[in-house]
Amino acid sequence: MVSASAVVNRAPLSQTSNHGIMQISAQVFREKFNRRPIEFDHNLADHPAFSMDRLYRLFEMSVGNENLLYWDAGQKRPDQRWSDQPGRDFPVEDAFRRIRENGAWIILFGAKRDPEIAALLEQTMQQVQSLSGRDIFSEMKVRSAYIFITSPHRVTTYHIDRECNFLLQLHGLKTIHIFDQTDRELLPEDMLEKFWTKDNNSAVYKPEFQNRALTIAMRPGMGVHLPVNAPHWLQNGDDISVSLSLNFQFKNPALANIYRANYYLRRFGMNPKPPRASRIGDLVKGYGMAVPVNALKTYNKYVKHAERTRE
Repeated sequence: MVSASAVVNRAPLSQTSNHGIMQISAQVFREKFNRRPIEFDHNLADHPAFSMDRLYRLFEMSVGNENLLYWDAGQKRPDQRWSDQPGRDFPVEDAFRRIRENGAWIILFGAKRDPEIAALLEQTMQQVQSLSGRDIFSEMKVRSAYIFITSPHRVTTYHIDRECNFLLQLHGLKTIHIFDQTDRELLPEDMLEKFWTKDNNSAVYKPEFQNRALTIAMRPGMGVHLPVNAPHWLQNGDDISVSLSLNFQFKNPALANIYRANYYLRRFGMNPKPPRASRIGDLVKGYGMAVPVNALKTYNKYVKHAERTRE
């Protein structure tokens, strides 16, 4: 197993950018951004926006809106499916109040409703643009801030995300296990095709490959950059954990549409070439899927608007 320090190459602070939220080497960032995990320090661990009182006010504003708040309670395993969620046999308010003892996992999706957190998100994205050396804002579709509040020892199951993510540990200890998104034994093409087409929980944990993970023990003041689709799972330490995800989705849908096209081609018994194996094939698939995907999005928006109107 390769050690975390050998892979991450955490730069001395004298070589890092100290003019933003993240203390991170510009050279390492440009080499690894959205390719490999990057470990860094940050200065938000003691920020007043993340006190438990402030977080509870944000929690109260989110209760009753599933687009702003998700929660469940009970321990999980890395290989457990999201559909096998633990119980919710007590009120959501108790999930927060008794989080030290109830095995809860709370996600506040609308953290940027707090003006201070919204400002921190924008500062971080500005720093990402500066460190990347390119106009990253022109590549962003959605910028978001999520807060994870979790009970001691709670496991976040193995999964992949469509966001390009910067995960900052604010309170408590948490261990994250990150896998290589280009490893096709771990993450085969058909699994990615299913993820981008229909199933956000398509990634399947394979314990025999656990020794391929980059394992990082995160303390307050530490952060890690997760590339798009990098598989990972997490487990909290002995205390309540609070983590902040500052993330964005890329605007260009071409890669996602290639995976969607390959999903349907595979269902017809074909063995499609993966992305980047054929430039012409990628262009045909990317543009070919754009029309039905956009039509479906328009239809879904119409249905949601009609439902809200009826209410």
